[in-house]
Amino acid sequence: MTSLFRLFSSFAVVASLVVLCGCDVDIQPVGGAEGRTLVYSFVGRQGVPNGGIICSRIGCIVIDPPLSPTLGDTVNSQALAKSKTFWDAYHNTRKERAATLQPPVLYVLNTTFRATHTFGNQSFDKADIISTPRAKDRLVRDGPAMREELRDQWKIPGLERHYTAAATLTVEGTMNIDTPEVKVQFISMGDCVGEGDAVVYLPGQKVLFAGDLVTPNNIPNAKGRTQTVRAWIEALKRLETFDIETVVPGHGDVAKKDAIAAQRKFLENLVADVDANVKKGATIDQTTTSVTLDAYKGWSHYSDWLKENVKLVYRELKGEPMPATEAGKVGVGSVQPLNAERADPFRDK
Repeated sequence: MTSLFRLFSSFAVVASLVVLCGCDVDIQPVGGAEGRTLVYSFVGRQGVPNGGIICSRIGCIVIDPPLSPTLGDTVNSQALAKSKTFWDAYHNTRKERAATLQPPVLYVLNTTFRATHTFGNQSFDKADIISTPRAKDRLVRDGPAMREELRDQWKIPGLERHYTAAATLTVEGTMNIDTPEVKVQFISMGDCVGEGDAVVYLPGQKVLFAGDLVTPNNIPNAKGRTQTVRAWIEALKRLETFDIETVVPGHGDVAKKDAIAAQRKFLENLVADVDANVKKGATIDQTTTSVTLDAYKGWSHYSDWLKENVKLVYRELKGEPMPATEAGKVGVGSVQPLNAERADPFRDK
């Protein structure tokens, strides 16, 4: 972790400026050019996670507003700007003048309970927030602890005005939002990376917002995870049956459908190697030393997080509970944010 911190420190000045100016996300059109698409991804810089904006005549849908109220405000502003672009183009095509302002944000969809994907929720106080019931329960339970971790360990600014804004609607199974332009499916995937994971699928555009179920070329962080890696693999197999061209992952670059298979194969290789050690009677320490997955050495966080993944899977396969020292760790995100260390006026609430 020391070497990782040194690497992150080299970006400190840049990251600080990015945070202060509120420009941590790049808004990218998905499936068409600006003004000709209804779907946008916002792709985080300096470790800020990804999400999405979907425009329609009845209002916008925002997916996973990230990390802090400051970033939530940024995404809200961008959503309204993209809504106006769509609104103006729609009326120009009809050769008429818009009688009202652009539609507002109607829904916020959370694919996970994690702070990295939910702490911007409060910026959308007039929208319905949608998650799975288990994700809502975990966010309510661990919201204050995740806020403290973001403050103390990751030095995220802007948390002094944060409060936990959990779902106003919860969904098990599939919820269809049929706007005039885009069909949006919020799909509960069960406990995979954590409690109550979900994805957002746009069948007409063949776009998947995968949340933390897919993080291309990143070893996933084991902190705060549930012992459900086999369920995660099955969820990825299910997603591979979908008609998908574009995957917007929770972290990393926007990818093609093959990113889903790559994620599955990593997890399958991890489980297979750990299982082989378990069957030989190896201890957890022996297994952690033995399982190296050399094919993934080029993935981010390989040297920092692979061993913790091995331990997590070993305990799952053995049916052993997490140690008390690990079970209480909340885990704010599957890939941790990188931000400059700076004074934070956070106040406990």
